[in-house]
Amino acid sequence: MNKINLFITEANNNLSAKKSLILNAVKVAEGYAFSKLKIDWDIDVVITNRVYEYVIPEDGVGGRTYASDFILISINEDKITENILAETLVHELCHAARWGKNDEWMNTLFDGIISEGIATYFESEFVKDKSEKQLFLKTVVERSDEEIKKIHEELRNQLGNERYDYQTIFFNGNDKLPRWSAYSLGFLTVKKYLEKSGKTIEEAFADKYADFEAAL
Repeated sequence: MNKINLFITEANNNLSAKKSLILNAVKVAEGYAFSKLKIDWDIDVVITNRVYEYVIPEDGVGGRTYASDFILISINEDKITENILAETLVHELCHAARWGKNDEWMNTLFDGIISEGIATYFESEFVKDKSEKQLFLKTVVERSDEEIKKIHEELRNQLGNERYDYQTIFFNGNDKLPRWSAYSLGFLTVKKYLEKSGKTIEEAFADKYADFEAAL
């Protein structure tokens, strides 16, 4: 049976008190994502409190997927909750699943926007009936169409670029772009694509980047 191989950085014992929380969150995320995305390989997940630049301060967690079988999650052990950790893992597992089933490289800003839109949409489905959600997710999905239209106008001429200001566009924002702009644009584009195609996110998560172009 395919599974998550979990590695918790415990050399300093800082995460020992959170081990049960971590194990529970991993079990929930694994059970949800592996079946829905038909992941038929093992995935290594490292959970640490040592990579602080990844952590969203308000949510106490951040993640990166480096390959179809390797994810790094960094947490603030004083803030993390089981639900928020599971939510983050579901997002990252969607990235891993896509990489395992679609060998396209993310070359352009558009590719990155769609990649994050897919994972964010899948994450939103996971938490739609839950009362506790990340500030990140609530901010991204609750933006109005008018706000996202302004984001699109600001980024329109950069969508084909292979070099762009990743930190500003995806995370920090500036005087013209709100925080997490690319995620909101990606989420809405994926939502429109699903509506137009009649597919679920589980059916569409590995579709080609070019398939989503008409929905933007």
